[in-house]
This record gives sequence, C-alpha cells and structure tokens, in this order.
Amino acid sequence: MIRRVGAVLLLVLLVYAFYLASRVMVERRAVSARVDAIIASADPADVTLSPARTALLLNVEDSSFLTNKGVDFTTPGAGMTTLSQSLGKRIFFKHFRPGLRKGELIVLTRFALYPKVDKQRTLKAFLATAYFGNRKGRPIIGMGPAARAWFGRPLARLDDRQYLSLVAMILAPATFDPVRHPAANAARVARIERLLANQCRPTGLRDVMLEGCALR
Repeated sequence: MIRRVGAVLLLVLLVYAFYLASRVMVERRAVSARVDAIIASADPADVTLSPARTALLLNVEDSSFLTNKGVDFTTPGAGMTTLSQSLGKRIFFKHFRPGLRKGELIVLTRFALYPKVDKQRTLKAFLATAYFGNRKGRPIIGMGPAARAWFGRPLARLDDRQYLSLVAMILAPATFDPVRHPAANAARVARIERLLANQCRPTGLRDVMLEGCALR
C-alpha cells in the first residue's frame, strides 16, 4: 500500500514537472513581445520614473530587484513576492490565486520572464499594470493613472508625499486607500519614510507591513 501511494505521488510530481516545463517553454517564446506590448500601450510618462523615485520604489517593494533573478527568499521586508512576480501574476495568469499557483508563478518568473526581459522593461511593465484599487467604481491600473485618479495630476508632478502615498498602496490598495482610509495610508507612509531614512528595518522576510518601522 505504501509503495503504491509513493508511486502515485511520484507520478503526480512527474506530471506536474512536465506541465511546468511545457509552460516555461511556451511562455519564454511569448513573454518578451507581451511585455513590449504592455509598455507600448502605456503613455511613456506613466512608465517613467526619476532615478531617485525608482530607488524609493525598489527599496520598499523589492530592494534586490536589480540583482535578483525574479526570486528573493532572504531580503528582510521583501515578502514572498518580488516585483517581477507581481508582473508575472498579470502576464502569466488570467486570474491568479494563491496556493499551488504560487509555485508555478515562481518557476515562470525565474525561467521565462527573467531570462527574456531585462530589468528596465520589467519595471516599466510593472508600472503600467500595477493595481491601485477602485476610484468612483472603476479599477485603477498603472501608477500614472493612479496619480491622476487619486491626486489629479500627472505622475511626474506628484510631490514626494503623494508619490509615497501611491507606493504605500501597492501592498494592499483597499487597505491603504488614501481617500477611504487616509489614516492607514498615512501610517504606512510614515513607516516607509523611517525605512528610507535608515531609522528602522523590517523584522524579517515576511515583514511586508514594516512592523519593524512602527512607532513604539
């Protein structure tokens, strides 16, 4: 009985591995063109950040972005989802759901997205596809549209506090909605400011809420 169960489990693993390998091969052929299409469909001003604001975003969302291979399981505060994986959710799945899909996302990001799309294009596509909640009954997709929806001005014209407010939303747009939950948004912005000023550090990999930067 035990041998039979073991054989079945091994067969399932082999089938799953074959499925993943097949998906990687398919996605590797299409991912570069898909990312380029996303970037081409966006206003260039909506996917362009100054070096300082790029650094700010990466320090909060994925500080090893420029050097990792789409996967990071060690950096404090990084959580289990890199910026590249956030993009992967949108280009590899119609409706991403946590669970077994997470393993598939990691594999596709590491072996399909990372080898075929450079970091600059990955970042631009992320900026074009990031979700920023709902405003007046419609979903806000992309940091540029979010700047206009939440603050009524282009992305490049946001002041530092407004920009940080958008960065604060990325983790959980509904929770940190600056209109419905201004106090929660402001509290997260304050934690981000302390992080950027090197006044604190996340408590570990999963400290995406930046509890290590909360005022005591």
